[in-house]
Amino acid sequence: MKNQYGFTLIELMLSLTLGLIITAAAILLFFTGQKSLTLQHGATDLQDNANFGLNYIVKDIRLANLDAGRAFMNDQTTYGGVVLTSTANAFVDTLNANTKIANLPNSILEAKAPLTLLTQSDGDSVGTAPAWAGTSNVNDFTSDQLVIQYAPTEIGGFDCEGQSINTTNNYIVERYFLRVDTRALTSEPNKALALACDSGHYPKSGSPTEITDFGDAGQIIMKRVDYFRVLLGIDVGNGQYRYISSHDYLTNYASPRPRILSVQLGILTRSVQSVGRDTAIKDNQTFNVLDRTVTVKTPQSNSPKYIRQVISQTIALRNGFGSR
Repeated sequence: MKNQYGFTLIELMLSLTLGLIITAAAILLFFTGQKSLTLQHGATDLQDNANFGLNYIVKDIRLANLDAGRAFMNDQTTYGGVVLTSTANAFVDTLNANTKIANLPNSILEAKAPLTLLTQSDGDSVGTAPAWAGTSNVNDFTSDQLVIQYAPTEIGGFDCEGQSINTTNNYIVERYFLRVDTRALTSEPNKALALACDSGHYPKSGSPTEITDFGDAGQIIMKRVDYFRVLLGIDVGNGQYRYISSHDYLTNYASPRPRILSVQLGILTRSVQSVGRDTAIKDNQTFNVLDRTVTVKTPQSNSPKYIRQVISQTIALRNGFGSR
């Protein structure tokens, strides 16, 4: 009878060990690849959201002060491109029968254009959504709000809410602010905030009492933004320029205040898609957004992680460079 041969116990143990090592390596490569793919998707999502959204915003803000009748912007420029004042906080000319001078016409009722619908920044009194509520996902600081206005010079195109521009007889008012995205996933940490734009209009002629279609929740421009900062570029005289918040601009300078030449935007945006629970991404990340160092609010435990990026843009308000 021929001898029968098989694996010895030692050979079987070695085979199993080698098989487990190879399987573990394959699993590790799979999870590493999956993690890398998730991060890449998050980064791509972040870039698309930031780049497309910012380009859209910049294009519209450059229209500020278009056909306003005066190529100069400050708190007393009626129809001025950056809307800081209305009858609610207008300059009162005591030498001219207590006439009020503001960026919006005096005929627009204060109740229809409260301060929470004008350009605001950290330090101002917040309102209730959908008006400016200072919403942010960072500690210590509220997000800002930018409001511009312009008069279209030709029919065609759209405002920031996608509404057709079908007349040149109106001033268009656009408000950029953060609000909660009501269609967000319940698993998202903190508040799911988006940068939105609310657009309205009022006629050039007559005595309008309100800004039509203004003061609502607006249209989302960028899906996820944790913090929004706005600085005004002003001419302080003697060839000196500086960037300052709207709150400090109205507080630190007497009216008529320095002319506004540009706007700086700082946006802390995050990916819409989570990247799992990668321990390399901390819950309390710190970022520099223009003149502020902000720390993201710590979300509830076991929340998904997201990648974030700061984007900034300086926009020259070319329609306000005249009369120099």
